[in-house]
Amino acid sequence: MTSTVIVDAMGGDNAPVVPVFSSIEVCNENPDIKILLVGSKNLIRDTLDGAKIPENLEIIDAGESIEMGETPSLAFRNKGNSSVHVALDLLVQGKGDAFFSAGNTGAIVTAAYFKSGVIPNITRPALATSYPSVDKHKLIILDLGATLDPKAENLFDFGVLGEAYRFFMTGLEDSRISILNVGTEEGKGNKKLAEAAEMIKESTLNYNGFIESNILFSHPETDVVVTDAFTGNVALKTVEGLTETISQLIKAKIAPPQLAKVQTFVFNKVFGEVFRNFQYNLYGTAFLLGINHFVGIGHGRSDKKAFKNAILRLKRYSERNFTKKIADRVKAVKS
Repeated sequence: MTSTVIVDAMGGDNAPVVPVFSSIEVCNENPDIKILLVGSKNLIRDTLDGAKIPENLEIIDAGESIEMGETPSLAFRNKGNSSVHVALDLLVQGKGDAFFSAGNTGAIVTAAYFKSGVIPNITRPALATSYPSVDKHKLIILDLGATLDPKAENLFDFGVLGEAYRFFMTGLEDSRISILNVGTEEGKGNKKLAEAAEMIKESTLNYNGFIESNILFSHPETDVVVTDAFTGNVALKTVEGLTETISQLIKAKIAPPQLAKVQTFVFNKVFGEVFRNFQYNLYGTAFLLGINHFVGIGHGRSDKKAFKNAILRLKRYSERNFTKKIADRVKAVKS
């Protein structure tokens, strides 16, 4: 079975070099995938510098690109020929099974919201990922970048989407849903969180109370954590940054910088498995849940490993009918 993944060649801090060569490597290593690489044909060809294009990779021209600092609403209105717009049009037209970009998250979410549309029974989409905890329990966290200032009903829907995502991955129906808060007591937090908690309690979801960020990655004793995009994004980037800092401090203690190879060898032998679990490029992408098509969004600083892992995850999940199964589960939970 050949899956088609649409890749934004212009998205990310390292574009177009990393998206282009990551796509080439994926195509060379996986003949059962097709990639539509969307971006400026001239710029892509200059980047290739004579490198051979695999038969299962096609370049689609897009005359504009959206910069990382652009306002999403303005980019949506004024850059209709951007790589993001062209790629999403191809996705909606059925020319691909999934779309991946490491570009401007707000611009991608805005374009996807209007071009793909939200699935029935869901008010707003959410960006979700799964992360391991110390006890190797996979924790789903959302929203990480789609809805900055959600209402209580949106947070409730994030719980529904998170439950559907876990059901897709595990087949388990016992997902515990928690809300990220400044304390675990019922009186903590603002009115919106209290209202969302009541909505989840009154639904068929398995509400597991409030959770604090200090135990998210140790022993969370929950399966899905709901939050707004601002808080979720800050929390995740803080964890990733702290993990990288700690790894650098440990390497510095192992050996001086002049012995970089010794540092890396000893570190990987003793700590490698633990730290690899928290590396963003191991997963490559978060998924935009709640829309009618399959969209993955990566870190702006995504490297080649992140791009390749993202593309391959989108391929695998699309072959398992990710979007349809999420929608079917949402309907079953909310009906």
